[in-house]
Order: sequence, then C-alpha cells, then structure tokens
Amino acid sequence: MRRSRSRREPTHKARHGRCAVLASMIVLAAATAPGAASVRWDTRGTFEACLEQRLNDWINAKAALVLNEDPAAAEIDDMDVALWAVAALQGCEEEVGRGNQTSEQRFSQHMAHWREHIYSVAQSVRQRVRAD
Repeated sequence: MRRSRSRREPTHKARHGRCAVLASMIVLAAATAPGAASVRWDTRGTFEACLEQRLNDWINAKAALVLNEDPAAAEIDDMDVALWAVAALQGCEEEVGRGNQTSEQRFSQHMAHWREHIYSVAQSVRQRVRAD
C-alpha cells in the first residue's frame, strides 16, 4: 500500500522551488539593502569591482545559511572571515591586477563588520518574504 504524503510534507520539487525563490530574494535584497555590502571606495576601478562582487557573493551565501537555519552559519568565525578576505584580495589581484592600499584597507575595515552585513541581508529578505 502506498503511503500518502501529508499536506505539510513538501515534495522535493516544492522545496527546490522555495530554495530558488529564496535565492533570488537574497540577491535582490543584497542589491537593495542599504549599505549591507557596499564598501565606500575612494575610487572604484576593476579591483574594487572584483572585491565587491566577491563580497556580495560571499554575503549572499552566508545569509542563505542564516535564513535556512543551517548549523554551518553558527560555525563562521572571525578567523574564517579573515582567511576568506585575504583569499578574496589575492584572487582579485590575480584576476585584475594589484589594487591600491587604501582600497585594501577599506575592504578589510568593511569585513570587520561581517556579521552586520550578513544579518542585514537576512533581515531584509525576511521582511520582503513577510510582505509577500
């Protein structure tokens, strides 16, 4: 005898659909959240654009962990963030060339507030989801 699914138990397709909607909401919220991930650059060239893109991708991924109540969100610590920031700086240097010291300092200072940035995006998504 085949067991019927309760109405509360989502199908795989329904869960996938919700994840896709949530992911798009995160991207939208990150793009519109005030100051969530934007660094105040003195000048904005290709190096800064590279850093900002990596930063936005990272924040969106971490905000998704928070929104999905993934235990991995609680495992993020300052050392992980510092190592990621160094890797982002090095990756952008390799990709577009050396940036300037001021931009590197601004990026590092911005990353010091990583929790605020992640939770700002997560909160923005929650508010948008509730409004819908």
